[in-house]
Amino acid sequence: METILSVAIVGVGTNLGAREAAVVAAGHLLDARDDIDVTGASALHETKPLGPPQGDYLNAALRLETSLSPNDLLAVLLRTERRLGRTRSSDLRWGPRSVDLDLLWDERGAHESTGLSVPHPELPKRSFALGPLLEVAPELEPVYAQALAQAGGAPPRWGRTAIVRRDVFSGRVDVEVEADSMADACALSVRSAETFGRAWSTRHAVLGPSPEYFEEALRELLRSGFEVHCATISDCTQSQWIAQFHGRNCGVRSAANVRLQTTPGAHRAVRVRLSINPDPTGGAF
Repeated sequence: METILSVAIVGVGTNLGAREAAVVAAGHLLDARDDIDVTGASALHETKPLGPPQGDYLNAALRLETSLSPNDLLAVLLRTERRLGRTRSSDLRWGPRSVDLDLLWDERGAHESTGLSVPHPELPKRSFALGPLLEVAPELEPVYAQALAQAGGAPPRWGRTAIVRRDVFSGRVDVEVEADSMADACALSVRSAETFGRAWSTRHAVLGPSPEYFEEALRELLRSGFEVHCATISDCTQSQWIAQFHGRNCGVRSAANVRLQTTPGAHRAVRVRLSINPDPTGGAF
């Protein structure tokens, strides 16, 4: 029986921790599923928050093709939020969050069920959702272009996207990242160029707030046989980072040499260089 795929648009927002890494990881984790294909991603937009005083948000939209029903897709989005470090039960209304994944629109039409309304009921009033949505679904301009204009137009694009250079040769991984924050640079340094099998598991960790602790966490994961696909840091304070490492338990332990160096960036605030040289007896990153 042929699988029927439908187009859906998901909004992504974050204003805590490694913001850019959270957007990247959300798309990576959704695309790694067998029943979801991420076919497009908007630019990042930095927007002012609604609600109480808090940091600015990064917003984006993802275009998906999926065989999941709207309710099943919502369940996946909520589970992905949890993997990325969000605990909805502790959220303040309109308060800061490590990641927010909203089902904005579905080509199958309007849907109403407990906890879910599609299209999103606030969509016509929210330029931070409408602007990215129309980037990945320009066919919806006749429906939403006027609403976007009335909401003040598309928010400005974020002009400080991280620069990532990645090289893999004979099992050795060398990554250089320039980003706005140390947390983003560290998290984006372990983003895989491709998915080596489905990202089944997430390891949560509380680290000291420095690259040295992040480096040691990566080293310990490799020693335990955990293959990292991507990472994010959902909260940063002066005393700790709350990190998430996404990947799979491959069962092959590696005594890889992991080295992470930091220097001022040429184009962004900070540069991180991550080198992983696997043990020649086995194991891979």
